[in-house]
Amino acid sequence: FAMFIVAQAAAPFGGHDYVQRTTGLTYAEYVHQGFGQLTFATILTLGVVALVWRKAPRRTVRERIFVRSGVGVLGLLALLVVASAQHRMMLYQEAFGFTVLRLNVDAFELWLGLVILVAVVATWTMSWKWVSRTALFSAAAIVLTLAVMNPSAWVAQRNIDRFHQTGKLDDAYLSSLGADAVPAITKGLPAD
Repeated sequence: FAMFIVAQAAAPFGGHDYVQRTTGLTYAEYVHQGFGQLTFATILTLGVVALVWRKAPRRTVRERIFVRSGVGVLGLLALLVVASAQHRMMLYQEAFGFTVLRLNVDAFELWLGLVILVAVVATWTMSWKWVSRTALFSAAAIVLTLAVMNPSAWVAQRNIDRFHQTGKLDDAYLSSLGADAVPAITKGLPAD
């Protein structure tokens, strides 16, 4: 992870210029690459943490400090990959607007970050009893939150705010959002 972060030093937090001039990728490719890296980093992190939990000795204070420090550094580096993926999605949304799918991807990336954080905390506290329940309940809470917040209306409002700032509006997508988005659209856009 450390080598990945060093090799990608500009990439994780590069701006629009970085995407357009340096990467040779489209915004979509840039986001998909970041999502793939995040997925791989999460699987690798959780696998290493589980392996450490099962195999690493933790009898002495020194062994526990070593395990906690190693997993802590690994978790921090994995969270940098989460931040990079979130930054890539933010750039994509700034360039092309918000969609319900992009909102769901944002939520999923944040959930992966939370799962990594939970695994690190479990290693620090030396108790894994609550990890699977926390991961499951946090996923359910995110899905419930998305349902309650009305994603179509939220996306419509973000796109309308973007329109007022930039003059850019994907009206075809906006009109596809359905009845839940109508109040935000009629309130936020001029009648003509």
